[in-house]
This record gives sequence, structure tokens and C-alpha cells, in this order.
Amino acid sequence: MMTIKRVWVDDNAVYAETEDGKMASYLFSQWPTLNNATQSQREDFFLSYSGIHWPQLDEDLSFEGMFSQANLCGHTVAEDSVVYLSDK
Repeated sequence: MMTIKRVWVDDNAVYAETEDGKMASYLFSQWPTLNNATQSQREDFFLSYSGIHWPQLDEDLSFEGMFSQANLCGHTVAEDSVVYLSDK
């Protein structure tokens, strides 16, 4: 299992980095809601156990999908191979 250390956004994408230094991203252009959002809306997110949630946009993206797309992990039935553990 990979554990997320940090998540950030820029003008084009959202990025995540694991504790062991692996990084993956999603381009906002892949997701119409995020692509059409303001930068302020994109920056207003919170992390859950398995992904990123943008409350103003009602959009959710999974860490596992992000890292799987980057060929850094495979999909699991529980979708929990890449997680954010807030109580570390």
C-alpha cells in the first residue's frame, strides 16, 4: 500500500506524492467540472482516505485511479492501494 504525503494543484493539474516519493497527477482537462472551474474552486479540496473531494464542485477523484493511470499501481477491488491516512 502507498500512503499519500501531500496533494497540490496548479493551473493545469492536481498532483499527489506518496511518502516514498512517487508522484502522479490528473490533468484538469480530463474532467470537465475541474477544467471549467476557477483556480479558487480547484484549490478548495479536502482529502479522504481514498481520494480528493472538491465540495464546491461536487467532484471526487481517487488516488488509486491517479496512480494506476501513471502505471505506479494496479486497481484493487477495495480501491485502497493508495490511501491518505490523516491520523498518522
